[in-house]
Amino acid sequence: MTETFVESQSQKGTLAAPDQILVATDLTDSDYLVPHVVAQAKASNAHVTLVHAILPANLLPLEAGAISYLDQEAVDRGVRSILISIAARIKAEGISCDTVARHGFAADVIQGEIAATKATRLIMATHGRKKLAQIALGSVANELLRNVNIPILAVGPHAREASTHALPRKILHPVSLLGDYAKLAAFAIDLAQVHHAELTLLHVLDPDTEEAVNPARTLVWAGRALADLAPRGGELAPVRTRAVCGNPVEEILHAAATNGADWIVLGVDGAFPFWPLRDSTAYKVLCAARCPVLTVRHQSGELDREQAREEQHAAPAS
Repeated sequence: MTETFVESQSQKGTLAAPDQILVATDLTDSDYLVPHVVAQAKASNAHVTLVHAILPANLLPLEAGAISYLDQEAVDRGVRSILISIAARIKAEGISCDTVARHGFAADVIQGEIAATKATRLIMATHGRKKLAQIALGSVANELLRNVNIPILAVGPHAREASTHALPRKILHPVSLLGDYAKLAAFAIDLAQVHHAELTLLHVLDPDTEEAVNPARTLVWAGRALADLAPRGGELAPVRTRAVCGNPVEEILHAAATNGADWIVLGVDGAFPFWPLRDSTAYKVLCAARCPVLTVRHQSGELDREQAREEQHAAPAS
């Protein structure tokens, strides 16, 4: 069987403790991104690359009454000046940092720099669009979440005040119990160990399943499945498990608020690349979370869903 990116990089230890971090910035988000960048770079002694995509001049918006052209060289100089000033703040913390400004569409530039730097973590802000900011992610974040294989720490519109929790002490990982969930859980456990954080593994039983089978029996099965994922012995940070019935988005957000989670580690289904991301649990959590969300793409196909349903129905009564 071909080894997945998540599996191979987890074995190397470069996902939980990356040595190359890429930071995508729109030049207005540094105040709340820099604390996260500094904390994560220090935790793994990582090199940081700041990247900004410069749109072609003919695609830049012009204010009403403004001149009908832009001085591209002046734009480039301004961008590089701001990037250098942000990098100086990071370097002042003793972190190695360089900057990249390239012309092109943001998602293309960012994916190109991931390949060039061999980064194993991307840090970025997610933005809403005008009046839809409460419920919609920007198109750049949307595309990257679909297509980027490395973990993405996304600071959403409601998480910008969470920079004081840049070094996580409590991590919440919703577990789907589908597909390669065990690999994602292993990554979350590694991440918690790197940061000496308390980890909570949460499984939310779909209300439809709750009605179709004995909910108490299924919750016991889910609880045991979560317990099997938790490491035992040694001086490991505590791993807690919880299985509940309800709406996945509401239960994840409630657990994050109740537990005081600093990060939510969330799988983004990569099995259906053309499936609208806005319909997914991950998308809705990213929009509403009041703490950063670290996303990892994984595979979770229909065969896995059917297998999980059969296992839930076959779960022994307690």
